[in-house]
Amino acid sequence: MQYILWSGLVLGVLAAGDAAAIAIQPKAYGMRDSQPSADSLLKTADSLFRQQRLDEAFQRYHEAITRAREEFNRPVEAEALAQLARVELQRGNLEKAAQWLAQAAERADESDPMGWSRYLGVKGRLEWRRDDLPRARATFERMYEFCLANALWGRAVDAAHMMAIVAESFEEQVAWGRRGIEMAEKSESYRLLGPLWNNLAAAYYEHGDYDSALTAYRQAREYHWRYSGESAKLFADYHVGMTLRRLGRYEEAASWLRPVLAWAERLGDHSAIGQACEDLGEIALAGGDTAQGLKLLQRARREYRAAGFDTSWPEVWQHITKRLAELEQQQK
Repeated sequence: MQYILWSGLVLGVLAAGDAAAIAIQPKAYGMRDSQPSADSLLKTADSLFRQQRLDEAFQRYHEAITRAREEFNRPVEAEALAQLARVELQRGNLEKAAQWLAQAAERADESDPMGWSRYLGVKGRLEWRRDDLPRARATFERMYEFCLANALWGRAVDAAHMMAIVAESFEEQVAWGRRGIEMAEKSESYRLLGPLWNNLAAAYYEHGDYDSALTAYRQAREYHWRYSGESAKLFADYHVGMTLRRLGRYEEAASWLRPVLAWAERLGDHSAIGQACEDLGEIALAGGDTAQGLKLLQRARREYRAAGFDTSWPEVWQHITKRLAELEQQQK
């Protein structure tokens, strides 16, 4: 972490006439120096972004760009422009993201490791969100090698993390996931270990290896509970319960999922409410309580609609719709 060092103003002994002539000058310099630097504005914006305070982060990145131009600080300008693109990606505005990223490309240069690595990280994410996985893989692999060469260990971990997501095969997903975890541990990038373990768990889960998924989700939970915000903690608990259900350990799964549901209700998180209801509904059905199971699945569908899954996550929406249609047909 860098700190802003505020310089004191040292005034020498002045002749009376000279003092009157330049008395305003020290005050002007003090006012200028009291403004936050481009570096400090970028760090503040990054902190807000990690907290998912996107509107505030967006404003601070804008301020960082303005200040960077005043300071002729091209690296910070490139980073902040890339991050404006990433904020728009988080908001789902891919075209706006592309516009900001094009501006970042004009300012980023390989001679500037910080700006260039940040640019590559957002470029790869945009390619991923556009489902252009071959380009995304090439970009993240390039980012990984560049960060290793420039000793940017945290960003190399991020590149490995994204490679695990866009990798073509299950074996590559696991290999990149474990590479990222190992590097994060060695570089003491502990706050990244929650997402890294989470992605490794997801790879095992999608592959049907629920025992390995459960082990990895428990590891992810440990780090999320140390370093992440409330929403990440909530979903860390949900993933444990979700995987226990897949293993047929219904009572244990419900002991995780019921508190998750109450927690999600308190937060008003429609996505988490829907997912917890769906799993609890399937547990009820497995235990022979068809009425309760149907009721919970119907609620899950309502919550998914409220979360916008009918357009943003169509496979989940189609699955719950089909499942309910089958159950309702059986009831007739």
